[in-house]
Amino acid sequence: MSIRKVFLNLHLCAGLIAAAFLLLLGLSGSILVFENEIDRELNARLSRVPAERGNMSLTDLKADLEKAHPAYQVEGFSISNRDELAWSAFLAASHPNDHGIVLAVNQHTGEVLGTDAEENRLVAKVHQFHTHLLAGAVGSEVLGWAAVLLLFLAISGLVLWWPRKILTVNRSSTGRKIVFDLHNALGLYASIFLMVFALTGIGIHWEKLASTWANRLTNSPTLGPIPRPDSPPPGAVPMDPDRLVALAIQSAPGASPTVVQLSDSPARPVRIIMKYPEDHTPAGRTNIYIDPYSGKVLAAQVSRTAPVGFKITKMWNREIHTGDILGWPTRLLACFFSLMLPLMSITGPLIWWSRRRKQSRAASVGHPTNL
Repeated sequence: MSIRKVFLNLHLCAGLIAAAFLLLLGLSGSILVFENEIDRELNARLSRVPAERGNMSLTDLKADLEKAHPAYQVEGFSISNRDELAWSAFLAASHPNDHGIVLAVNQHTGEVLGTDAEENRLVAKVHQFHTHLLAGAVGSEVLGWAAVLLLFLAISGLVLWWPRKILTVNRSSTGRKIVFDLHNALGLYASIFLMVFALTGIGIHWEKLASTWANRLTNSPTLGPIPRPDSPPPGAVPMDPDRLVALAIQSAPGASPTVVQLSDSPARPVRIIMKYPEDHTPAGRTNIYIDPYSGKVLAAQVSRTAPVGFKITKMWNREIHTGDILGWPTRLLACFFSLMLPLMSITGPLIWWSRRRKQSRAASVGHPTNL
């Protein structure tokens, strides 16, 4: 058996195994390129507020929300970077058997716009499907190996394309030939992007292993554990959120806070997530950990000064996978080539099925055919 025949058989097997997953991943991925925009439109009442100058202080907002919800305690905020986009507040229930709630809040007035129970969860479900098939760790593992198969399909597809070098589709051909030419031409033009989707998807799924290798290859230090806060003196009161955010800004000048995670225990630090303008991840990859009582900065993981290994696995890999790395141009490319996956996942099995039928008909009349 020739090497090309081996590649063809392996390509067919991998394609048939992964076809359904890749079709759904391509469709869901094209939607997630515009995840935030779609979600805001679906939840306009909870996400949009009149653009006004000035925001309430986090301290006052926390006090007002806890006064209006006495059975809950504010444990964090999600802070938007645009005046017309609402903030979110995360409230934990005082009673251990009760669930916490997430409130959409007008940061200018303190008005509560609604709760997460009123939210349209369609985009969130699509995101969960794309990352783990709505099946937890098992689904995540399946998708990790689907990414491996996609990488093999992109590489083997180029090997199989080379002898014929099909670049266009002859529309005057028969249906089978059109499907064959379409699969080959699309596979060529999309191959680099499919390899990128596959490699970055593998990096996301096996992030810990990818981080280990990235650190070794770039001689980057491994980030250590976050120190625990010192035990507060008797009667000590946690610092207010605004003071904590100010301390974080001093540690990462030029970055904007996006998430404030307050401490629910003296043994846990406050975490402020921040974002620099060049950071295209959703919330940012700068994390400042602060002792809630003394205000001591326990750790500052600043994306601008982070080791290269950290940037590869925590920032650039994710930005490339989603197309966010260069803004709208690369997002549109990511959406377009995500939609190539369903086409490839459909035309590939159609080619296989057509050849199987042709082989069966030839065998029935005693004429062997070549695959």
